[in-house]
Amino acid sequence: MEALLKDVQQRLKMSDEEFESYNMDVVHTKKILKEEKVEFQPDFKLVFFSHMVSLAKRLKENIPLDCGDDCPENEVDKEAIRVSERIIVPLAEKYSVELNRMEIVLAGIQLQLAMEMQKENS
Repeated sequence: MEALLKDVQQRLKMSDEEFESYNMDVVHTKKILKEEKVEFQPDFKLVFFSHMVSLAKRLKENIPLDCGDDCPENEVDKEAIRVSERIIVPLAEKYSVELNRMEIVLAGIQLQLAMEMQKENS
């Protein structure tokens, strides 16, 4: 996991100090994934954690997500949305930011893919 997080840091072009400021957000995300028994394939894990750290940065800096109003939540599995909410809602509360629902949906899409891949491989 350490090497993966170093890759995330490099992809996001963050200094050690900046990246470490999101360490508790990474710990929180890993904890929820473990509790929910969600496991990502290695490449998808890198993408997911890059997304979570960049999300935490947007929340911390109060930078709104800019991807339009089309929120395809009804196309995402409810279980994936629930897990996404468990990860993201506490982060928004931590940074005292009003959450754009699309943040939940985007992470939910990645979680749904991981869950589907787990089922296929079991």
